[in-house]
Amino acid sequence: MKQADLTGILVLAFLGGGILTFLGAIIKYFNAGDILNGFDEKKYDKEKVSRIVGMDFLIIGLSVIIIALISIFIDKKYYNAIMITQGIIIVLGLIKALYDQFFKCGKN
Repeated sequence: MKQADLTGILVLAFLGGGILTFLGAIIKYFNAGDILNGFDEKKYDKEKVSRIVGMDFLIIGLSVIIIALISIFIDKKYYNAIMITQGIIIVLGLIKALYDQFFKCGKN
């Protein structure tokens, strides 16, 4: 496996994390849960989806960015682990957001 460099870590963080943070802010603060794929107003509460999934996206994006900023001060031999950690956070966070949307935000 090729050794990761700081540029790759920062690019992944500010593209992936930045997009997720931006979408999370839009969804949460502008009550735009209906922009999510698979949203059905008959099945899901829009305000609840906006609040929960928007916060999930914000947490995912900000944690990826914070890990990248911490990596500036870490030795190069840990860069691969940092990249893998960022990828895992994004994938697991998106799975959690989908779970929250489909199973926690239903109308009662």
